[in-house]
Amino acid sequence: MHRLHRSSVPRRAAALCAALLLPLAAFAQGTYPTKPVQIIVSWAAGGSIDTMARGFARAMSQELGQPVVVENRDGASGMRGTAATVSAPPDGYVLNFGPITPITNALHLMSKPAYGVDSLEYVCQVFENRFAIAVPQNSPYKTLQDLYAAIQASPGKLSYGHLGVGSITHLSMETAIQGRGFSVIGVPYRGETPMFLDLQTARLDFGVVTVGSTLATSRPVRMLAIISDRRHPEIPDVPTLKELGLPSLQPALVGLMAPKATPAPVLAKLERACKNAVETDVMQAAVKMLRDEIVYKDRKAFTASVMRDYEEKGALVKQLAIPPQN
Repeated sequence: MHRLHRSSVPRRAAALCAALLLPLAAFAQGTYPTKPVQIIVSWAAGGSIDTMARGFARAMSQELGQPVVVENRDGASGMRGTAATVSAPPDGYVLNFGPITPITNALHLMSKPAYGVDSLEYVCQVFENRFAIAVPQNSPYKTLQDLYAAIQASPGKLSYGHLGVGSITHLSMETAIQGRGFSVIGVPYRGETPMFLDLQTARLDFGVVTVGSTLATSRPVRMLAIISDRRHPEIPDVPTLKELGLPSLQPALVGLMAPKATPAPVLAKLERACKNAVETDVMQAAVKMLRDEIVYKDRKAFTASVMRDYEEKGALVKQLAIPPQN
């Protein structure tokens, strides 16, 4: 009788498992999704991120052949919704759409964060959220130089609105006044809408606003400078911080993310669907409504951008000596 050598048993078992897994992977890739997909938005309803997310969800629904539902879970500078995404099952049915700031910015301000930069899969970048320093429409400050002169003349008196400590709006403003000895009062908000209301009614002296949503909703504020290295095509007369000789952060990168360990076939399908979605009429209409523009990056490029931004923001938080928030 032929005896099977013991050492060959594990090898044959491994080969059998591999053979079984191949069709399973192909099956997962071919059938996902078989039920509705949820996209968590870590910001309040009504803002530019929420508007873009809903347009993106409609476009993704067309591509995936299943309903894609948006759920807002705002709070803690986007960390609440991000934590919910991280803790979701890694099966592609719970995703996150929004800025990467709850990862690249906020993590550097937490002494005990609930997740890390490696807790998510970065599926695709969809666009860049550009910001501007703005004042109420009836403000006496006509230029950024006027505003800076007022800040210098009244240290600790002027207040500005931002979207939370560690947010791109907060870090951008702190970077723009760094090294000038300026003292201002930063007021954090959970969303753009309440900040705009206070800015419009001059409860705030100035604020850091999203350019696209400000233009799209015709909110009566005066933008003094774009926080970018290039002007916005819709308001070509507004200078950039770079032109004014001031430091400027890169725009907030916005894209689609999934829990870590989401299967590779599912990620590949999501990446393809994302690429196709940004070219649909539905998505183009959402971008046009926000008077913004698509800046697409695939999974590899988006992941590299996230990791680079994470390192840069970590260095900036240390430089600004911002204390931990928990």
